[in-house]
Amino acid sequence: MSEFDETARTLLFDAPNSYVGRSVTRPNARRLTQGRGQYVDDIVLPRMLNVAYVRSPHAHAKIVKIGTKKAAAMPGVMRIVTGAEIAMVCKPYVGVLTHLQGMRSPPQYPLAVDVARWQGEPVVAVVAQSRAEAEDAVEMIEIVYEELPAALDAERALDPSEPKIHPEFDSNLCFQRTVDTGGVDAAMSSAHLVVDDTIRFGRHTGVTMEPRAIVADYNPAEESMTVYHCGQSPHMMQGIIASRLSLDEHRVRIVVRDVGGSFGIKIHTYGDEIAACALSLMLGRPVKFAADRYESFLSDIHARDHRVKAKLAVDRDGNMTALEIDDLTGVGPYSMFPRSSGVECNQILNLTGGPYKHKEYRAKGTVVFQNKNMMCQYRAVGHPIAVAVAEHMVDQAAAKLRIDPAEMRRRNLIPDDAYPCKSPSGMRFEALSHQRCLEKLLALMKYDELRGEQAELRKKGVYRGIGLSSFIEVTNPSPMFYGVGGARIAAQDGCTIKLDASGAIVAATGVTEQGKCSPATPTRCLTAAAPGPRARLESAGKPCSRPGSP
Repeated sequence: MSEFDETARTLLFDAPNSYVGRSVTRPNARRLTQGRGQYVDDIVLPRMLNVAYVRSPHAHAKIVKIGTKKAAAMPGVMRIVTGAEIAMVCKPYVGVLTHLQGMRSPPQYPLAVDVARWQGEPVVAVVAQSRAEAEDAVEMIEIVYEELPAALDAERALDPSEPKIHPEFDSNLCFQRTVDTGGVDAAMSSAHLVVDDTIRFGRHTGVTMEPRAIVADYNPAEESMTVYHCGQSPHMMQGIIASRLSLDEHRVRIVVRDVGGSFGIKIHTYGDEIAACALSLMLGRPVKFAADRYESFLSDIHARDHRVKAKLAVDRDGNMTALEIDDLTGVGPYSMFPRSSGVECNQILNLTGGPYKHKEYRAKGTVVFQNKNMMCQYRAVGHPIAVAVAEHMVDQAAAKLRIDPAEMRRRNLIPDDAYPCKSPSGMRFEALSHQRCLEKLLALMKYDELRGEQAELRKKGVYRGIGLSSFIEVTNPSPMFYGVGGARIAAQDGCTIKLDASGAIVAATGVTEQGKCSPATPTRCLTAAAPGPRARLESAGKPCSRPGSP
């Protein structure tokens, strides 16, 4: 039995969950460990050109003059393109989702036009025969900037004295939302104890082994474009590229093969990638852009830059009665397209304190523009902040009341027989089991023994920490959610099923593997024999040729 047969048999005939906790063969492991993977930068097409970008060295600056004469004379240089030229073939995009009421963000173009608004923003594209030649020519581009005052601090971004990043807006406010059950003040005033704190989270980003890369191949004769991409959502990218470049969607084909990690970094629309597609359209030749690590640090989205003020009210027995948070986050000069940079803050408001049975809740979220790289969704959007804030406050209250942290959670977690129910923020919960999970966890970790050992070690000057955390994760938000504001993800995915001559049923989907999933995840194309037990797996990431096709 082959690797593919064995894995498929495990998934199909031992369903639904008997493979959990077992070693399951990864079908593509042999190919990848032999160096036979194909990543975007491995792709070399006939007549292919390479693009490199001049990026702004300033956080905020007016582009006064661009000199290209010296660069154009460099060996291998085929074309030098400015933001204004790209804007002539590429429609702008706006990172606003319709379910985030009141959110605003100005139109964005792939390259800066007139003003650069963050350090690292692409300003000029240099297309050459090789990446090295393009990079050499980039060094010869002469740009005169008029540096402008920058709004960098999120806490001061809304101050009237701060520079307005977008003149068309009256302030640097991007989005604001408040959740309020109405009884927080009364609960706080009557509480036995109120703990408060300010928690700060620094910006960070995901670092994938394979940096972002794209090869766009426009065929003028067919008015079609094939794009080799290392992203997470091929169907979404198909729609975005087609709509921005005024192409029929069925004439845009996205090919996603092996992906060296993504973590949410590769689920957004980046100007340098869209510009590569526009350049292929303009030149009628394949164009490759592959970011180096320096460019990735400059331009990949950041995440989780939050300042959260929190208050928790409890009664004498440690029962939580009210929770209040105030989340402030700076997201860069634009909201990222298409998922939007307001979703992370919105998730924090929805999820903070979710597992607990307090009745009163008030949460305010403020998203502001700033002259920094854009911030958006990255791995477990909003969940780490929501969990860290709530658990920190629960531990603070437990310490003040001298209640064991496990007992504090036991008293406050929603009872397992209380479902279905709604959280104070309006989230619907069904069939959760936090109480059973807690008891099982405490038994597995031998909690009482650990506490005893901790106390003995402390007498010897050894300080051991024991942490507990409870959380709720958003799952299955449905195709309707993913369609709001144009942020289509899996809602367009489809499956092609065929019966081959041997009697096997072949099911091919467009779902991609992102280089980090377990082999048991449904990220491969599955075929099962009919009627016999034969089964096999086929390569994931089949290219999509039209909406709904694999």
